[in-house]
Amino acid sequence: MPNLSWLLLRGRCRQCHTWISLRYPFIELTVAILWAAIWLKFCEPIFSGHFSEKFHEFLGCWGEIELPHHSFAYCLTSIFGYAFLSWILVALAALDAEHFWLPNWLTLPGIGLGFGFTVLRAVWTASPINYRPGPIGAALSCLLAILFSGGLILIIRLAYWLVRRQEGMGLGDAKLLGLLGAWLGLRGALESFALAIFGALIAALVWLAILTIRRKSSEWAKMPLPLGTFLCLGALTEIFYPGWLWTTWAHAILNN
Repeated sequence: MPNLSWLLLRGRCRQCHTWISLRYPFIELTVAILWAAIWLKFCEPIFSGHFSEKFHEFLGCWGEIELPHHSFAYCLTSIFGYAFLSWILVALAALDAEHFWLPNWLTLPGIGLGFGFTVLRAVWTASPINYRPGPIGAALSCLLAILFSGGLILIIRLAYWLVRRQEGMGLGDAKLLGLLGAWLGLRGALESFALAIFGALIAALVWLAILTIRRKSSEWAKMPLPLGTFLCLGALTEIFYPGWLWTTWAHAILNN
């Protein structure tokens, strides 16, 4: 286990005794916690409730059984799919925070895998009883989510360039938001974007306060922000609580 070896070596290389950055065990631990949380969230329907009884009945008689909404295949697809998504989001968040870089070799294959993930889950849940879209409907919806999500960043990028005559967002952010559209749907991508904007605003204000204390507030406007990192953090919340931002906002409006 990398974290255990890091602790045993006391954060130094065995050969040259150079310090090993804390970010490596931190990233390893973050991914491990996310994978454990994903397993606990999506394996629960397998071992409890109505499906548990049906699954044991299936193992006992191998008869024809009508699977419930959360089938065994659906749960496994969710576990492995979201485990991969969480890994790629952590990797992209770290790369953008440190290097302002969202590599194509992660974002573009991630879009394709997200499309396959969405269609595959629709295959396992397609049923007239569940009122869920079939694979074709899911594929069309996913394509629209990818195009609209990525196009949103491109529109903002173009508007910023027309006003300031310089780039405000990179193309990597557009590809990342398209990736989120593929995996989380249009609402999940838009909620991740809203959370990213809010998180970036908080970070900018904190940084402004620090610069003001140091009497260097003039440097605030020149500070780049890794929007991709904030997008990834927002998307991670959508894995566990899909649509939570809209639900919270709707409840607040209705209660008032």
